[in-house]
Amino acid sequence: MKYVNIYGNKRNIGKKAVRFIRLSGKVPCILYGKNINIPFSIPLESLKKIVYTTKIYGVVLKIEGYDKSINAIRKEIQFDPVNNKILHVDFYKIDQSKPIILEIPVKPVGRPIGVEKGGEYYSFIRKLKVKASPYNMPESIELNINFLDIGDRIIVEDLYNNDNKYTILHPSHTLIARVKSSRTIIKSSPEEENKEGKEKENKK
Repeated sequence: MKYVNIYGNKRNIGKKAVRFIRLSGKVPCILYGKNINIPFSIPLESLKKIVYTTKIYGVVLKIEGYDKSINAIRKEIQFDPVNNKILHVDFYKIDQSKPIILEIPVKPVGRPIGVEKGGEYYSFIRKLKVKASPYNMPESIELNINFLDIGDRIIVEDLYNNDNKYTILHPSHTLIARVKSSRTIIKSSPEEENKEGKEKENKK
């Protein structure tokens, strides 16, 4: 997991203080964890790299008034329901000795052979909830879809292997992706059969 440096300023709490922070172009945040609770603010631009992306980043927080940097992850983010602006962000301090849980993006790799035959590829899950130590947390989970023929599917159980240093927190039968026959194939089959039948009759 890659880390991004973010610089924050200590802030006051309360509605008036929060409103002033937002008017100044910053976002109110809070860092919490074991024996820690620090309200701070950061510029909106600093958040864009870790919010508007499919990638997973850890954060190295350097907060005004604190000598040491703090490794953290983004936990929850609140958006304005009208204009979708970022209203508030929660960060959680990482304890390097304990596992963390994150939603990791699924990255399909390849092109299913079933699609080459006219089938359609369906993806049902874009992110998987994963538990791992901060050192072993993957940036993404690659999904090899090359071998998928029409009627084939991939479930969570298919992703288990001895090299995994993380645990997927979904039931083993959870459907991730599949290839199905397209409607055009289904509809055209009877017509082709009728055509072939007429051709045989004409030959007779």
